Amino acid sequence: MVIFRCILKGYCCKKYWIPVTHLDLLRLKIYANVDIKPSTISLYEASLYDDLTYPQVVFGGEKYFLALNSKDDGSCIFLLRNGKCSVHPYKPLVCRFYPFVYIENGDNISIEVNENALGECPGIIGNKRIIPEDIKSDLTKLARARIQELKMWGKVAKEWNESEYSKKEFDEVIQTFLEFITMKAEEDMKELVKKNLWIP
Repeated sequence: MVIFRCILKGYCCKKYWIPVTHLDLLRLKIYANVDIKPSTISLYEASLYDDLTYPQVVFGGEKYFLALNSKDDGSCIFLLRNGKCSVHPYKPLVCRFYPFVYIENGDNISIEVNENALGECPGIIGNKRIIPEDIKSDLTKLARARIQELKMWGKVAKEWNESEYSKKEFDEVIQTFLEFITMKAEEDMKELVKKNLWIP
């Protein structure tokens, strides 16, 4: 059986960049009092990550993934020196899943251990693939919210990409972009609350 307990050492926060949605950023703003500003986010060229199925935003005619910014050493901006996350209770949903992944098959969602995490994540105990039911249940609920949020993010990104602003460079329209996605996030949050899918 697989047992997972995050030991808060930040190994994953040093290795991976963190794709975010407008709702991930709103969560940080509301609950962690993070001022969402240009230095909070970063763009990753979509062409470099062919296997990542995630909504993309366009600036200057080029496609990008929206992500949290990183420090000079490549680690997440919210990773503290002691290896702990400064926004842990409200971190992006993609972070909350690691070291697991969900697989969507119609209305069914299955939870598995992320292959890349095996032998890498020190919080994984046990070498079998069976995941306890309580963890599966919690992650399935999180997956349902995540799936809905990604659909919403896809619509927001599409609306941005079809606007005149997408033809301009990121540095020229960053403030407009942040205001736009914050407004959309506030609208989408209300919808998720109604559907009982909002995750603080």
